[in-house]
Amino acid sequence: MSDAIEVKLSKKERKNIVVKISNASGIAQYAIDAKMSDIDLIEAAKYLQILSLTKSATNYNRFCQAQKTQEANNKLKQFVALNNSEIYKLGKWLITSLSKSGKDRQDALLEHNIVHKDDYNEAVIEMGSTIKEIDAAQKEQTKQAADKIQTLEDINDDLRYKLERVKTAIIKKYGTSEWQNINEINKINIKR
Repeated sequence: MSDAIEVKLSKKERKNIVVKISNASGIAQYAIDAKMSDIDLIEAAKYLQILSLTKSATNYNRFCQAQKTQEANNKLKQFVALNNSEIYKLGKWLITSLSKSGKDRQDALLEHNIVHKDDYNEAVIEMGSTIKEIDAAQKEQTKQAADKIQTLEDINDDLRYKLERVKTAIIKKYGTSEWQNINEINKINIKR
């Protein structure tokens, strides 16, 4: 309604009209009192019979809303229930897994791709030791190979020296052509 007409109800009159509208419509008195002006109350009071026609629909609407609210509250309770919490379940599993020792704990943690700090540190230490062992073995093999190469080079140098002395002796005693014949025979025998 228009606010041009100024109407002021007494507290008792306002209270009586609020009660009548509440009884007719099914709307709570506090809601009517909080949201309707004196003019609105007077106007609504003219239509109490019409408001009473909507009371059963309003009550049914409230009933349905209460059912939906109850259902939502139940779902919320299930959702926040500690026993249904994935975090709670994971925490419980983790505590159980960590209370195990040795291989059992390691296997349980590895199921979820989790490694316990002690297992990790132990694995790192073992890996470091393994790397040092491999490195030491590789250095030893390299040293042995270098020693063998040096020995072969020494033998090769010695054989070259001896060959050169034999060559010099043959050339002095029999001549260069005899040395070339011997050298050709050796080349043929080497190729076979």
